[in-house]
Amino acid sequence: MSPSLPGSTARLAVVGTAGHIDHGKTALVRRLTGVDTDRLPEEKKRGISIDLGFAPLVTPAGVHVGLVDVPGHERFVKNMLAGVGGIDLVLLVIAADEGPMPQTREHLAIVQLLGIGRAVVALTKSDLVEAEWLAEARAEVQALLAGTPFADAPIVPCSAVTGAGLPELLAALDRELAALPAREDSEFARLPVDRVFTVEGFGTVVTGTLGRGRVRAGDTLTLLPRGTPVRVRRVQVHGETVDEARAGQRTALALHGVDRDDVARGDWLATPGALSPSSILDVRFELLADHPRDWPANARVRFHLGASEIMGRLVLLETDVLAPGHSALAQVRLERPAVAARGDRFVIRSYSPQRTVGGGSVIDPHAAKRRRHAGAAGLAVREHGSLEARVLEQLAPATRPTTAAVLAQALGEPEAAVAGALERLARDEEIVATAPGRFVPEPRWEQAQRAIEAEVRKFAEQNPARFGIAKGELKSALKALLDPALFDAAFTVLAGEGALEIRGERVRPGDIPWEPPAAALKALEDLERELEAAHYLVPEVPQWQARAGKGGADVLALGVFLDRLVRVNQELVYTARQIEALRDMLVRWFESHERLNVADLRGMTGASRKYAVPLLEFADRTGWTVRVGDERRRGARLPAAVG
Repeated sequence: MSPSLPGSTARLAVVGTAGHIDHGKTALVRRLTGVDTDRLPEEKKRGISIDLGFAPLVTPAGVHVGLVDVPGHERFVKNMLAGVGGIDLVLLVIAADEGPMPQTREHLAIVQLLGIGRAVVALTKSDLVEAEWLAEARAEVQALLAGTPFADAPIVPCSAVTGAGLPELLAALDRELAALPAREDSEFARLPVDRVFTVEGFGTVVTGTLGRGRVRAGDTLTLLPRGTPVRVRRVQVHGETVDEARAGQRTALALHGVDRDDVARGDWLATPGALSPSSILDVRFELLADHPRDWPANARVRFHLGASEIMGRLVLLETDVLAPGHSALAQVRLERPAVAARGDRFVIRSYSPQRTVGGGSVIDPHAAKRRRHAGAAGLAVREHGSLEARVLEQLAPATRPTTAAVLAQALGEPEAAVAGALERLARDEEIVATAPGRFVPEPRWEQAQRAIEAEVRKFAEQNPARFGIAKGELKSALKALLDPALFDAAFTVLAGEGALEIRGERVRPGDIPWEPPAAALKALEDLERELEAAHYLVPEVPQWQARAGKGGADVLALGVFLDRLVRVNQELVYTARQIEALRDMLVRWFESHERLNVADLRGMTGASRKYAVPLLEFADRTGWTVRVGDERRRGARLPAAVG
């Protein structure tokens, strides 16, 4: 009979077994819970556990425990690793008649590498040995645990056959579980997939230990590393349908939106946007003290994180070799992406022969490839720094304003915590909010403002005949240095502070008054006389600019800026007085006519078709005329009378 489902305030925990093959792990779980976790036919046939098994248990103190039973054979350590990553406490099972064995030691090393801090030792098969032998077995276990985090772990003799010692074992579990902090279920949801199967009527079902957050039916999650959005159709905890699963529960989720063949052990389900895959991780790697030799700088390894095993290379960043029992900054370069967060614990096994050699913690889950002996700088902040220091370090290379959501994903931290750190950094003037919720480091902000001011000043000094540089030209000139969003924010602030003077689309330094050079004004007056003398048959721009030489472009820009020249198209420029006269001609024409064609305009202006058509198109753009077929009618913006 399944234990009752926990209420919203019940304490939850996940306990995993560990130990050598045939030391009674599965028998002990069956005696404690009534569940036979050996579900595979081959397990029944051979009498050994091959894959993970799961069973619910409610302790005498009312803690709702998910028991993860792991295989003990050395060939199935990969399966063992898939189940122990999310446990709170290890139930180390050692047979009293044999004592610690090779897989006892390897499993013990693994749970230490994964950062599991508490254990209870079940000294099983105690009914098979005399008291003196049992005392000797206890002494061997104490010697094994000495110098580990489990040195003071309770050691409870018991028997899965007779039931002797089981009340004491449960009491020991309760004492150790009471000392554990509660799981955080207010953060984003994160579940490592350790089983996948199909249930008729529900489709694809996955199971795992919910490490963070909560999951409810109807939630949308992201399947990683694939990146597929999926919807949760149903949530179960130990075979019972529930409204939600909470951090610390063994959970089964029926998924909509993904086929069975598209999910595998080692995948992850997470709140959308919370995590992203990466093939390069910066880590702290610790080599086991009993490793028989120094570890090389660049070795192919098996990387175990969550329920995944991924091949890759472990590259030492600080040293050429690592001595047993020591640690170093390193980089894991994987053959396919992992899904990690800062602080995640991992295990490293040698590629061949397969053996657990060490493990450690993730420092940066989205690292860039680093050069050895030159790549460890900055990792100290990421490894040991405060959240504010890590946010600032992550922001430092940013070329554009960044949000709390983006930083939270990169850092593997809750978005609310990152948002709080950003607010504190902004208050201390170490970062600048370029817009609500978007930030850049203060040095980057100062650099952006200096770059804009310098470019504006340089243009003003090199082009005295022009009021200033066009804003679009300024933005284009700085595009290699400044992201558009950063440019816009810095430009707006500089303009508001008066550091820039803006007229129309042109910008110049706010502290340098502008007067057109006398020579440029004289050249403009000469051009105006030339254009007006030609009536509407003006020379084309390339012709008169060729005669004017290098100053031709400045004269045109000056005339347009002062509203004394009007550019009709790329080839034709008229004086403002000529355009006003054209407008007045159109006003008078439409006082007595409803329609106007090219021939009519030619008659009014004396211009050839080459000039009349561009003038009419200009009139269309300004709203003085409206084209209807090959003719024009009066436009809404044409004055009612000449005045």
